Amino acid sequence: MSGDELVHPADGPLLLAACGLRETLILEGPWSETELRAAVDRFLSELRRDLKEAGCALIGHIKGIVDAGETGQLFFSVTSFQEQARYKGRLTGSFTKVDLTLNVIVCGVESGKIERAVREGLRRHVGRPAGASDRY
Repeated sequence: MSGDELVHPADGPLLLAACGLRETLILEGPWSETELRAAVDRFLSELRRDLKEAGCALIGHIKGIVDAGETGQLFFSVTSFQEQARYKGRLTGSFTKVDLTLNVIVCGVESGKIERAVREGLRRHVGRPAGASDRY
């Protein structure tokens, strides 16, 4: 067994996979912190559902930092399929662009599937990419 596998008694080894993303997102018009939190909540809800349908057995974590420049930073995190996102930080005023750093670690889904679900969900719920992104 390699270090990337976990033993699941019923099904054998599970794939441990991660996806990291750093992206500038353009929002639909000026948003407030309340509107951004609602969009992130929709994104996380859909992402967890998509991961579960793709065979995800366990969420290690889904964590992100939203940097809205001078208006502040907002951190979010979830570690299970059911929990609500936990937020820290504050955004003041309105903004039309944010820099997002996201890290997803799960068991049972290939990293390519994670990345597709992340990118599609972000476009649908948060914003469109401003340009080239960095993967790490």
